[in-house]
Amino acid sequence: MTIKPLPWAPIVLGLLAACSPEPKQPVEKDATANTAEIVVPPASNAEAPAANAHAEAPGVGIRLAPGELTLALPGGASRPVRFGMARADAVRLLATALGNPIEEASSQDCGAGPLGYAAFRDGLSLYFQDGKFAGWDLDGRESAGFATAKGIGIGTSRKELEAAGTVDVGETSIGNEFMMGELSGLLSSPAPDGKVTNLWAGVTCIAR
Repeated sequence: MTIKPLPWAPIVLGLLAACSPEPKQPVEKDATANTAEIVVPPASNAEAPAANAHAEAPGVGIRLAPGELTLALPGGASRPVRFGMARADAVRLLATALGNPIEEASSQDCGAGPLGYAAFRDGLSLYFQDGKFAGWDLDGRESAGFATAKGIGIGTSRKELEAAGTVDVGETSIGNEFMMGELSGLLSSPAPDGKVTNLWAGVTCIAR
């Protein structure tokens, strides 16, 4: 079948062309547009887009262990962050639960030699030796409920520690220090009701 053009088609097309708005001219970019700048909006600005590339994932928790940290995911799944993992990978995984580190730097004054570290919110810090995840430290000034598989965390009593395993407690230059296998920390007192105030494992930079 042959389709013939309608005799009034050119008139309609002409009218449409006459009514169409002129194309907008491209807007000239500001000369400063090529300057990289990251603007972090105030936390109180709920309508501002999130500046944190690693936003906290809801329902993701962290379990402590002597040789690793474990991300406890919704639905019972888990993801280990083991000692020996590359620094960038360890930071990226922890950021999915805690957001980006609040501080990243290095220290030359550690007993184990120069160490890099990444401090996250809620008192948890990761330590890196030769670019690898080597240890973690939990500062008890901010209790976020982090704990081991046996429930050991900030606020655990010495009595509860001893119920979970063999514990050695002694007074050192940094306080009432305890060791439980490869897990170490401080107690508020050596009494049975003394509470865990700090926990750490692996290579850290504990000032003595």
